[in-house]
Amino acid sequence: MLRNSETRADAETMSRALRAVADAARLRLLRLCADRPTSVSELAAATSDSEPNVSRHLKQLAQAGLLRRVRRGQRVEYQPATDVGFAAELLGLLLSRLAPDDAALREARARLHAIEAGARASLRGSAADWVVTSRLGRSLRGAMGGEFTRDIAGARVLVRSQHREVLEALLQDDERRAAAGGSPRVTLRAASKPEKNVLQSWLEAEGFQAEVLTSGEVRTGGIFDVCLEAPLPDELREVDQLPALLQRARARLGDAGVLWCVVPYDLLEEQGSPPLRLRALLADCGIDCLSIAPVEAEGRHVLIARGRVRAARSAANTSASQSAVVRG
Repeated sequence: MLRNSETRADAETMSRALRAVADAARLRLLRLCADRPTSVSELAAATSDSEPNVSRHLKQLAQAGLLRRVRRGQRVEYQPATDVGFAAELLGLLLSRLAPDDAALREARARLHAIEAGARASLRGSAADWVVTSRLGRSLRGAMGGEFTRDIAGARVLVRSQHREVLEALLQDDERRAAAGGSPRVTLRAASKPEKNVLQSWLEAEGFQAEVLTSGEVRTGGIFDVCLEAPLPDELREVDQLPALLQRARARLGDAGVLWCVVPYDLLEEQGSPPLRLRALLADCGIDCLSIAPVEAEGRHVLIARGRVRAARSAANTSASQSAVVRG
């Protein structure tokens, strides 16, 4: 049985969500955000409303648990919340029942499509909005230190990162690299073809040399010596996504390959000690953790881990030992 305080709290949650959707404009905004992650300015242009009004609508929907706010570099987008519960169930019902021939919704979708087409046409000029300079990037580069420099010397390196400071550490010419083993051969991994265009534009503007591949192209692009995974904020939202990310990185590494990964600290807080949990997840993927360091800047707290692919013989010995224990 629920106590009275719990019943009232549940009723308040339901009431807040119902009030949030009791408005035609907010229902259309929900539908537009469900079509694709969208910013306040884009939604304002699509609905012919002012940005302050749209921002207030989105804030109310987010507070009710129907939308979530995601920062992607300098861009802030809104998309449907992924939490379970009444708000998620209500959202699913509304999206399934909202008439697709709603005139205002149809017009807004057409405007958004035009905005997206225009953005693609001018994408080559938007590299500065994607490759971000920040205190967190500087802190990450500092935490990686000399170990990272040694790992990448003369190596084939696959990188997923938005931090300019980290990318520059890979791509800038460094006289010391000749003595340390040579410059790395860098491949930047893009999530989509538009992102690939952005990264290629940035490389050209900065005079850097690197290959850019989409995730699909990487799968057929061979094996790497070093893999750096620093996912964008909206790419790693749930702890259940982390094992798959680590497994994909492991599959791209050769024998004794090195993985560097950046993981939000709070993603692992509910399962005990975050460093210990990350170490265990790496071990499950056949990666021996060599170091883990916390990094905090600009209100973000992350863990940066360095690990090495477990030797095949070691893995076989471990498997044999485990089998012996089971038989025993």
